[in-house]
Amino acid sequence: MVNQKAILSKYAKDNHFSNPVFFMDDGFLGTNFDRPGWNDMLEQIEAGKVKTLIVKDMSRLGRDYLKVEFYTEVLFVEKGIRFIAINNGTNAHHLE
Repeated sequence: MVNQKAILSKYAKDNHFSNPVFFMDDGFLGTNFDRPGWNDMLEQIEAGKVKTLIVKDMSRLGRDYLKVEFYTEVLFVEKGIRFIAINNGTNAHHLE
């Protein structure tokens, strides 16, 4: 997890994303979408406090690809969230 945080911190700094907040789920598998960090992130999204979401790769969101697709293609779009998956080359701008 430390390595992922370093990668994300460097990406944020290099691309001028200020004040990054990290949502971490140490000890939880990506097959489980009932994770403390994940739930906190969803609360922040619902509160309108997330503008950009950056992950190391798509698998960091979760391993259930149908649920991941729902979040990246439906929820993030509805909330106007820019989604970036560094290693997958995904950089989607979703504007309301």
